[in-house]
Amino acid sequence: MKRMAVLAAYQKKLLDEGLVLQPIADESVLSKPVRHITYDSRCVESGTLFVCKGEAFREVYLEDALASGAVAWVSGRRHESGAGIVVSDVRKAMAVLANELYGEPWRDFPLIGLAGTKGKTTTLYFLRNIIEDALSREGSVGYLSSVETYDGRQRFESHLTTPEALVLAGHFDSVRDTGLWGMVMEVSSQALKYDRTLGVAFDIGCFLNFGADHIGGSEHTDEEDYFSSKLKFFDQCRTVCLNADTEGFDRILDAVKRSPLCEKLVLFSSEGRVERNGVPVAYTAGDVRISGGEIRFHIYRNESGFGGTVDCGEFALAIRGLFNVENALAAAVVSFELGLSAGCIRTGMLRTRVAGRMEVFENPEKKLVVIVDYAHNRMSFESLYASTKEEYPGWRIEAIFGCPGGKGLQRREELPEIVARYADFAWITEEDAGEEDVRDISEQLIRNLGRGGCSSAMLLDREDAIRTAIESAPPETVIVLTGKGRENYQKRGTDYVPVISDVDLVRRYL
Repeated sequence: MKRMAVLAAYQKKLLDEGLVLQPIADESVLSKPVRHITYDSRCVESGTLFVCKGEAFREVYLEDALASGAVAWVSGRRHESGAGIVVSDVRKAMAVLANELYGEPWRDFPLIGLAGTKGKTTTLYFLRNIIEDALSREGSVGYLSSVETYDGRQRFESHLTTPEALVLAGHFDSVRDTGLWGMVMEVSSQALKYDRTLGVAFDIGCFLNFGADHIGGSEHTDEEDYFSSKLKFFDQCRTVCLNADTEGFDRILDAVKRSPLCEKLVLFSSEGRVERNGVPVAYTAGDVRISGGEIRFHIYRNESGFGGTVDCGEFALAIRGLFNVENALAAAVVSFELGLSAGCIRTGMLRTRVAGRMEVFENPEKKLVVIVDYAHNRMSFESLYASTKEEYPGWRIEAIFGCPGGKGLQRREELPEIVARYADFAWITEEDAGEEDVRDISEQLIRNLGRGGCSSAMLLDREDAIRTAIESAPPETVIVLTGKGRENYQKRGTDYVPVISDVDLVRRYL
């Protein structure tokens, strides 16, 4: 529930944080009650404190906000209209205001954050199901993922992995007010870079892996910007569960040691490590095998320093992809830290399915398999194609993929390089081109595939590409369809245009 306070209280909080460059001095303005805070002029109501933020901000938005009842504004610069507080950092100010408006609701329930380059969404769904099984109550856990958001009041398809601070605080408030157990959330590098989670403390933070991504366009300027943004995560975690196999381990470990909040570090490994940099690995996964359409493996716990392990038993996954053992292990480690039993972990894992993640569709008569997955970066492509090659030995592999406009520009070289190593043919198509020309993006991909010696064709209509690939595929072919999963929109320009999802198209044509 939002806390009622006058504008003076919010200004004082910003002053205390050292963010105010020019305060409001008029007591008649400062005495006005603030009932709502927003950066969206369409959501302004009487008693709103309006935040002017972002490159897309226009003065007309402030004019509209004031006309709709905004009592004042917060901005990084002075405006002629209305009364306002000029701050040094609008995004940090938003985070401070969000926590003040909702009264830091995240303090009232367990909050788990998942960070890393790939695997966050699948790990989140493993965790959600495990915790729900432990509570024997479906719908008892809130979650924020790149696919879907649920906070006890709302359930909807996500467009941002981690929303802006004011929106995020509203979700926390809903979790508290509806009596959910707690929340599991993905924490993106953009959220960390732009302080969307500033001031929030995670009871457990799990870091899955690191690999260069989200570089260029409107995202990170370079790999260092991306990595340093990721490292901010550890300053906000009380317990850190860390993948000992990740790239960049030395810098990550140093960040954990320097964290003012971290009280406990738990390492895990799916590659059989017993220690790294002198720190013992607490949990490992081993004895991985495929049996009866399931991936089976054991989890071992190190209880006596280096060596000496205890077998926690065998676990099984119903979703494909050997790389999911790493995600499942991460979820199990967090669950053990929550005090949950191996039995709950086992049943929660087995029932986990992630819409649009490693969904496998088969036509036995044609000996044709289509794998639908959200994979969209170097690490996820490498894992997906390597696993497909191993699980379907001797089969032809065809790829259907594209790249989004305005972000992750390095993917236009990295993804074709990976596809060229594993696939026999590639179909290039639309994938959220946004304000870029989809043909320009596709031609870049075609050129880079050619450098790797991979034959390809460009069909910009995604439905046409999927239909043609399925209809023309010879027997014993695996089609790997990536990027969109169950999403039922394409970003064209600045609009999200409704389309038929990849999953539904595969069902239609297979």
